[in-house]
Amino acid sequence: MTILIIGGNRFVGKLLAEALIKLNNEVTVFNRKGTGPEGCLIIKGDRNNLADLERINFSHFDCVVDMCLYNPGQFKLIEPFLNTEMPYIFISSGAAYKDPEIWPIDENNKLLGMEAYGNYGIEKAEVENLINKSALLDHKILRPTYIVGEGNHNPRLGHYIKCLQNKETIHIAGNGENIISLVFADDVVDLILLMITSKKPGIIHMEDYNVCNDEFLTVNSLINIIADELNIKEMTIEYNSSEAILPPNNYGVFKNDKVKFSYNIKFKNLKESLPSYIEWYNKNN
Repeated sequence: MTILIIGGNRFVGKLLAEALIKLNNEVTVFNRKGTGPEGCLIIKGDRNNLADLERINFSHFDCVVDMCLYNPGQFKLIEPFLNTEMPYIFISSGAAYKDPEIWPIDENNKLLGMEAYGNYGIEKAEVENLINKSALLDHKILRPTYIVGEGNHNPRLGHYIKCLQNKETIHIAGNGENIISLVFADDVVDLILLMITSKKPGIIHMEDYNVCNDEFLTVNSLINIIADELNIKEMTIEYNSSEAILPPNNYGVFKNDKVKFSYNIKFKNLKESLPSYIEWYNKNN
């Protein structure tokens, strides 16, 4: 298959490109840096620039995976280039949901943008609404929770590992009892691969999925699990800190039954993936 990844030069996009190449697909990445994994075709350009989009032969591709679509203007710019029946996979965010009154939430919850994530969540929700109203007949929308794993450029698990190993103060917003869930990047990649390879000719899909593992963790329990894996017994924590990397709200407390049923996929929990992640982190930081 011929796959276009918009993004594709870091973290999940890069891992996806590498996985697709290993499966002998023809992979093209389009990003501003003009970089990508070995074995892929690279188009350097800015998705906010119409002239750059015009240089892409969209009709050449069997599928488009959009890793870095953040606002309605970007979708309006690219929409005219997309074949209405071409599979289009959009990586949205759990932050697109309205703050719910009851947890956990499923895909029927309203899209409005969670308050703690400001314009990021609001604009992801607006993009989803545009996609659903568009002429695209075969699209899938993924709403991942906090994505973690090898290659992560955001200070999530690695931040806590660093603080614990270096005996630095861990800053937590609120009392640390807010509930979150995670999903590992390689599981996100596996899901996208299933979506691409299970596509049946002539069958149209317009789907949306929560993407998260099965466990709900408080920030306190997350840190304790990491400390146990590192065999660290003592730590310094400052609560109600303005320097915390995670906001004090619940996030990612989602039901994932729909995606597990549709694609028969299993998501790894934190303890399963933590040893290999710590090893990777210490080698690369």
